[in-house]
Amino acid sequence: MRFALAHKTSSYLMVLFAYLAMISGDAVSPGVALLGLVGLGASWWWEPPRVRLERWTLVWNILSILVLVWAASTAVLTGDFLGVGGAFLTWLVVAKAFNRRTSRDWQQLYLLSFLMLVAGSVLNEDVTYGVAFLGFVLASTWALILSHLRREMEDNFLLKHADDKASERVEVKRILDSRRIVGGRFFAGTGAISMAVFVLSAAFFLTIPRVGAGFFMQGRKGQTYAGFSDTVKLGSGHGSIKDDDTVVMRVEIQAPYRGRDAPYVHWRGVAFDHYEKGEWRRSRQAPRTELYIDREGTRERRLLRHEAPRATQAELEAELDGLTRHHVYLEPMDTDVLFTASMPLAIDLEVGRRRFGPRHDQNDELRLAHKGELKYTAYSRIEPPPADTLRAARRVIPRGFEVFLQLPDEITARTRQLARDVTAGLTTDYDRATAIAAWLNDNLSYTLELGDPGNQEPIDYFLFDRKKGHCEYFASAFAILARAAGVPTRQVNGFLGGEWNEYDEYIAVRAGDAHSWNEVYFHGVGWVTFDATPASQDRLGRGGSGLGARIARWIDTLRFQWFKWVIDYDLGSQLAFFKDIGRFFQGIGRWLEARAQAAWAWLVAWWFLAVPLALGAVAWAIARALRRRDARPADERPRPRARTPMAALYGRVLKKLARRGLARDPATTPRELARLARDRGVPGAAALDELTELYNAAEWGAAATAEVLARARALAAEIEAALDAPAPSAPPPAAPAAPAVPR
Repeated sequence: MRFALAHKTSSYLMVLFAYLAMISGDAVSPGVALLGLVGLGASWWWEPPRVRLERWTLVWNILSILVLVWAASTAVLTGDFLGVGGAFLTWLVVAKAFNRRTSRDWQQLYLLSFLMLVAGSVLNEDVTYGVAFLGFVLASTWALILSHLRREMEDNFLLKHADDKASERVEVKRILDSRRIVGGRFFAGTGAISMAVFVLSAAFFLTIPRVGAGFFMQGRKGQTYAGFSDTVKLGSGHGSIKDDDTVVMRVEIQAPYRGRDAPYVHWRGVAFDHYEKGEWRRSRQAPRTELYIDREGTRERRLLRHEAPRATQAELEAELDGLTRHHVYLEPMDTDVLFTASMPLAIDLEVGRRRFGPRHDQNDELRLAHKGELKYTAYSRIEPPPADTLRAARRVIPRGFEVFLQLPDEITARTRQLARDVTAGLTTDYDRATAIAAWLNDNLSYTLELGDPGNQEPIDYFLFDRKKGHCEYFASAFAILARAAGVPTRQVNGFLGGEWNEYDEYIAVRAGDAHSWNEVYFHGVGWVTFDATPASQDRLGRGGSGLGARIARWIDTLRFQWFKWVIDYDLGSQLAFFKDIGRFFQGIGRWLEARAQAAWAWLVAWWFLAVPLALGAVAWAIARALRRRDARPADERPRPRARTPMAALYGRVLKKLARRGLARDPATTPRELARLARDRGVPGAAALDELTELYNAAEWGAAATAEVLARARALAAEIEAALDAPAPSAPPPAAPAAPAVPR
């Protein structure tokens, strides 16, 4: 690949990944996001010499001023500073991409892409940010290295002459078009380094102590779903979203509610007590949710007293051991309702440093003002009490519970008469409620296609004319008929069932799982779930078994892990993570200890047998090796290397020289040794020079002839004789000359 193309491609990839990290969180409007992608694509070809950029400078400056004015005014009017800021940052990136000339422009584009990545950490909490971040790390490594090389080429690549003043710049275009500067090895090597840095960064993320979220960590905007506000009009709620598979929460729950064939769970949300003119709402007279609130640090436990209003906190805590515990990971929704399995008795949640007091919720609802995803743990009594227990409950209406018998005047006489007919002869509230649910199932059918009741009362229209409807109509009809029969009842909205995810073993509750049902009050027991809707109403079920459905669940698993290990990874999660690691290594240690004890017990048990066997095996191996050695032909056995006659002569001389104090160092060549002997005046140095040349020729050239060996022997004898000869004594000093006698 040409160097210029490699630099341009890696730079655009870096910008693209940062841009995707910012726009994938839905904070930037789809229109702006699409225009930004189109602009970045068009800027690829907008460059010299195809376009003269200086002609368009004024146009881009005017457009930038207009966009700045629009962004500032929109942010002030709407208060959406983050979303508008993302849109303005999109414009800056596109404008810079259309006006790139030198390496400095590329560096400014890199800075803007980094700002988009930072903005994405606030605007995008989905797993797509993690994928884009990984791509950004990889592409930015390539882009920054190549950008540095390009800057060096443009600024410092000079053609040198003897005179520095005569130096001139080399034509850079020829170098940028070269295919020999970068190749596959460059991208593979730097990519591997980037991945190593990414893994190291992830390790630091898991180990560095967590701190609280910053000011801008406000979370994604919640999705709005009908049925969870303070009032719900009959026919305008859950029936219109039955095919929506958007995940609204994920639940990790205990057995027996795990698996594709597990029983369905009612995920309770809001409860209504007052019905009038086809609309359910919470009245001011509805009983407040009675709570014990126990705070410890930033964590809070809320204990509900709806079944035992006079129970102490310790008594309620003791009941939690026998309940079904489930961890709920709630997606952003435009409601403060906390969904739990019916019937909840306690909830544990992280409230941060800000402490929320009791909100005085009604009808045993659990609410918490929050933004973004939320994690909490709930304890519920899902299975209803035995039928005999419910039949034995006395018909006592606690003070304030009269609202659960409320009926508006518009309820028709035939509706009231139907309630009396269905429950005629029955003496317990349980039997009455069961009979009403059975009648609705047997005589009415389920459909999402609703007729128009006009001015007719909606329940009357559903029971006698339309005779089919969705869950809201079944639940509303049950509540009205039960109240007409004197049974305290309230309507509940939430979700039913969910898709089982086999990859991470959790239930993904979807928007299409929205459902309505009822709760009936029994004195001394509490509220019990009754669902009069036919079971066939669940259109989404536990999820498909085809390849597409399995891939969708696998992708949802990635999103779930991203939320648990990145978005919701706090100090508590960190400590739990390290505890899991500790338990893992403890398990390995116990396993190794058990294996070692088993091995030691085996050795002790088989000691008298194992030792002789081991000694016998060693003896057999030694004897076999000796037999193999003796069986080899004599000419194949390893023999020490024989020294040549010339080497023997030279070695003899070396020993003689060593005794005279001139030992040869292993790093000294024969010629260097001869030169050293000559410099020191060693006797026989001249003969040693000739012998050295004969030795080199015989060892590294042709084999020495008889004449050469004879000459070598003579030289060796001469050297040895010279070395053995005594050193000449110094001559006596000369006598001083007699002084001259003058004549």
